[in-house]
Amino acid sequence: MSRRVVVTGIGLIAPGGIGHRAIWDNVRAGKESIRRVTRFDPTGYPCALAGEVDGFTPTDFMPLRLARKLDPYTQYAVAASRLALEDGRLELEKVDRERMGVFVGNCFGGWDFTDRELRKLHTEGVKEVSPFQATSWFPAAPQGQISIHFGLRGFSKTVCGERASGHMSVALAARSIADGLCDVSLAGGSEAPITPFTYLACGTEGVLVGPDAPAAGAYLPFDAERQGLVPAEGGAFLLLEELTHALERQAPIYAEVLGFGLANDACHPALLPPEERRLSVAMRKALEDADLTPDAISYVLADGLATPEGDRQEAAALRKVFGGSSRRVPVTVPRSMTGHLYGAGGALDAGLAALSIQHALVPPTVGTGTADEALDVALVTEATPLERVEHVLLNGRGSGGLNASLIISRVARA
Repeated sequence: MSRRVVVTGIGLIAPGGIGHRAIWDNVRAGKESIRRVTRFDPTGYPCALAGEVDGFTPTDFMPLRLARKLDPYTQYAVAASRLALEDGRLELEKVDRERMGVFVGNCFGGWDFTDRELRKLHTEGVKEVSPFQATSWFPAAPQGQISIHFGLRGFSKTVCGERASGHMSVALAARSIADGLCDVSLAGGSEAPITPFTYLACGTEGVLVGPDAPAAGAYLPFDAERQGLVPAEGGAFLLLEELTHALERQAPIYAEVLGFGLANDACHPALLPPEERRLSVAMRKALEDADLTPDAISYVLADGLATPEGDRQEAAALRKVFGGSSRRVPVTVPRSMTGHLYGAGGALDAGLAALSIQHALVPPTVGTGTADEALDVALVTEATPLERVEHVLLNGRGSGGLNASLIISRVARA
């Protein structure tokens, strides 16, 4: 990357808290936030568990008139963006908003709003459907609403990269700044899949825990008894800035976005490839982009699909990349506490990586009790202090063979 890109604000809304301080405290304490679905009766569904956001009031972040027009996933995005701006102490009237972008990762769009309006269509008729149905559903709605709400007019993009959408959103925003298209960007993801239709769609992929899985210790990455992931909702956004821009306004600086790699297996949309091929390629590309060797990585924030085959392949990719290094790299999956936020998952991980650099602490994988020895993964199951966290490598994978790796690093001397 030509210009350096730093993280100056973090806005998180996820199971376990509103705001990055609450979420970090829960992650550090190893607190799980997975439970049986309460938004509707999940009886008969392939899975009955989820990570649900508690205590979120949209009008704490936006006018009621606007909130009524938006699906929860857009509400989460606007709210998390506001939290990131406030955390970064950015005064919008003092920056060039023609050079401030918005990058949003999302998988599903707005189905809470759509479920409700479809019922009206089929029970009450066409005239009863909300005029805001189209603008509340489509995947680019958060990007548009953030841009309008905060008056941001720079280069922007919505990324639909399945479960790797959040990684790609942060990476593309960083690239836009590094290449001179923007000076500042809001980058992250949002998701609200805990609706009758979307939750069922998640179950058709065959990667969720079963309907009888207990809420405690349900999501077990790299465990010998792993069954799959647990869906979750929320929004996660980072405020990214060109380094000089951040220094000139004396912004708080958490970390630097140093590298990114993307690779595609081009496999069946609902299956992993027959064997590990391209996740290791994405990881190597990220290391090359960051001009780092595997030995430089402090720990890996793994994808942690928690299916038998998914974890086997990620472990194989880790061995390919780190097998020749001088130590076994620590690996962790903190989303085992929150559930998987799909399109927002990578952005949440990026926020946690930045916070872990600030606090010199590796967040834990919670729930995994009997690690699968055949995988040979150095899994971190308790919050672990380090003298310094220098570079964190984040992995994300999506259906159809999409692989993304992102490197978040301590800021070296400017």
